[in-house]
Amino acid sequence: MPEQPDMNPGDEVKPGTPQSGEQICPLCQGTGRQDGADCPDCGGSGKIIALVGDA
Repeated sequence: MPEQPDMNPGDEVKPGTPQSGEQICPLCQGTGRQDGADCPDCGGSGKIIALVGDA
């Protein structure tokens, strides 16, 4: 079984959680950068994991 990636501070839930998906990071607006460094919320990916279903 593949290892699940760690959560970033901006993630609402762990990757792979039912009814979740990638969203653009609201802090860096999807650039992955904040103040000249990797964004602290998304870890530099420009994306966060958020609940998108109606659970």
